[in-house]
Amino acid sequence: MIKLPWGNLLPLLPLFIFASCSYKLGYPEVGEGLFHLRVKNDSMAPILGAKVDRELRKKILRNGTFTLIQNQEDADVSILVTLSNYTDSTEAYRPEDSLLAAGLNLGISAKIELRDQKDDIFMDKQVRANASVLRSESTRLPEESSSLHALAEELASKIHLSILNQSW
Repeated sequence: MIKLPWGNLLPLLPLFIFASCSYKLGYPEVGEGLFHLRVKNDSMAPILGAKVDRELRKKILRNGTFTLIQNQEDADVSILVTLSNYTDSTEAYRPEDSLLAAGLNLGISAKIELRDQKDDIFMDKQVRANASVLRSESTRLPEESSSLHALAEELASKIHLSILNQSW
């Protein structure tokens, strides 16, 4: 009877497992699709549309899964993000003075539409993001640019994940 040296074959077991199931590290590939992105701002925060557009483009380009193009007619998929329902409300109060707010809670909704070349919608989703900003001093409001930037980053992250989780 022939005895096999199992102890020598054990370190090669992970190699056989990964080779047999063709496991690949990294993000799933979408292919060579061309995407056109447009952010439409229907909210009461006039500068928020440009901030969300810039943050979303940065996330898409950093990920490397999609190829963004300028011309909508040449795109395989068109992504339209419509911003609406901007809210700002007081969030934190000092315990000794209930009338003096210490911070703001900002909120925004975004409708995401993915359209194919025939302009048919194959994904229609609503996303909501919130961001909290605190005052540096009790007598001053938070900086508008930093508070809107935090909100734009949060919304861009949620939109990006929604697009990545879409089954193509």
